[in-house]
Amino acid sequence: MSCAECTSGELAVDWTCLKCGVCLHDKCIERHRANKAETTHSIIPKIDALFQAPAGTSKESDPDKIEVHGPGIEPEGVLGEFDPTFNVKTQGAGPGRLGVNIRGPKGSFNVKMEKHTEDKTIIVCSYEANEPGDYVISVTWGDIEVRGSPFKVNVQNKT
Repeated sequence: MSCAECTSGELAVDWTCLKCGVCLHDKCIERHRANKAETTHSIIPKIDALFQAPAGTSKESDPDKIEVHGPGIEPEGVLGEFDPTFNVKTQGAGPGRLGVNIRGPKGSFNVKMEKHTEDKTIIVCSYEANEPGDYVISVTWGDIEVRGSPFKVNVQNKT
């Protein structure tokens, strides 16, 4: 798949604009936004492209290799102090699509995912936790729940 914003011929694209339905290189994201400034873009990592197995290796997906860490999946938090961010490390998991689903109070379903700035095998995820209550975070790889998922989080008001 090639980049929608350049003619380099380089096939490895790392990003997808959900609004426009196109793939982009890292270096072409700003150009894409500028060319369509009137549009609010939702650009996410092109997960499938990041984790294809190298030639000569097994192409089996292994969701058990996925590691999920961070404050956003801790069992308890306090509203106003809680950090709803967590990392999903995909190294060694083989090809697959990352899925993150949040159930909880109003607005919590808005999930943001982006590549870690230094490690392409880590996806930084966050959600909105603006209301007290119970949140359930489901993380899947290739439609299969990863180890530890679903994560149950209770966010309480300050006492």
